[in-house]
Amino acid sequence: MVQLIIKMVDNPEEWGLVELQGKLETREDINLDGLHIGDLHFDEKGTPQLIIGHHLLTGKCSQLERPFAVLRKSLSSSVQEDGDGEAMEVDGAAAKSSSSTEYLVTAVIRRKVIFKVRPKPIVRKVSVRK
Repeated sequence: MVQLIIKMVDNPEEWGLVELQGKLETREDINLDGLHIGDLHFDEKGTPQLIIGHHLLTGKCSQLERPFAVLRKSLSSSVQEDGDGEAMEVDGAAAKSSSSTEYLVTAVIRRKVIFKVRPKPIVRKVSVRK
């Protein structure tokens, strides 16, 4: 059986989740990881609005039924030592070093913003000069 060690930081951050229904496509075939794709705003009523290019998506905020935990993996190695701080022999063999994996809860996600309505195009009116 594998045992996982999960520790909690003192004050984990509160994160939010943005859920899009559908898929994002670009003209070029590029990876969108880490790129700025749009601006998230809230109007005076608290309704979330996401602007991506020339498209406006309107969404709603909701609570997650079960919160998510954001984990960071940490590897730690240890060597068996005697009281003097020196590696000790175990049954005639040299000291064994072992590594263990710990997971640290760095943030908790309790709320999400969901966009499931088709985007509306943003059209500017151009003034005609005479």
